[in-house]
Amino acid sequence: PTLRELPIEFSVAHMGLFPAKDGPQQPGFQEFLKLAGDGSKRCWVKLTGVYRMSTVPGFTDVAPMARALIAARPDRIIWGSDFPHLSFHDRVGSVGLFNKLAEWAPDASTRERILVENPRVLFDFVSS
Repeated sequence: PTLRELPIEFSVAHMGLFPAKDGPQQPGFQEFLKLAGDGSKRCWVKLTGVYRMSTVPGFTDVAPMARALIAARPDRIIWGSDFPHLSFHDRVGSVGLFNKLAEWAPDASTRERILVENPRVLFDFVSS
């Protein structure tokens, strides 16, 4: 409810930090999808920190959640490495995390949107 009432744009890191083991059907995540897709264009979601949500090798249980977010609001998703991974460095690397994006968004134009266009809008970058 607090996020719905914010009169400004905001970003949520780590895909909302919902436990991946509970999948995209978990009630809290379903509410998060509604918040992200409420039409206000205020909520940005960062595809970061999957190792904070999952302990499964390859973080395969995160994929359904990432895909659900991308499907709900491809225009409000950005990717980030969450580098330097601090205490998780032994479980994850930035290249591996980057490669996950191709699994979650197999369409090249969607990946370009997430990696280029959306950050340009969010951070008000000027095109050259």
